[in-house]
Amino acid sequence: MSLVAGLFCILAAIHLLPAVAAVSPNQLSTLYGVSPDDTVMTTLLQHRAILLGLVGAAFAAAAFVPTLRWATLIGGTVSMVAFLIIAAINGELAGPLQKITIVDAAGLPVAAILFFLLAKGA
Repeated sequence: MSLVAGLFCILAAIHLLPAVAAVSPNQLSTLYGVSPDDTVMTTLLQHRAILLGLVGAAFAAAAFVPTLRWATLIGGTVSMVAFLIIAAINGELAGPLQKITIVDAAGLPVAAILFFLLAKGA
């Protein structure tokens, strides 16, 4: 497996792991600190989990289909950066969302390396 493919797989894992929460409301409590009894929040977070799963699937596909790489990298990076900006604006970088902010922040250097490698034609 090439370095580029491996880096795309890392970003796929970052996005696919939380997708499990789409079918497990109890997982939402662990990930986000919300009560499974809050059906409105559970519904929104399950939807978020599905969207993260789609982004993760795109990253996984991009690992093996070079024509998908730029669009996937841009879209996935925008998603991570947007979450971190929104979390910062709302003062949610710590607390229940701290694990998520750390994982998304850890994904940004991986994305930056991919931007560099793809720009160089790797």
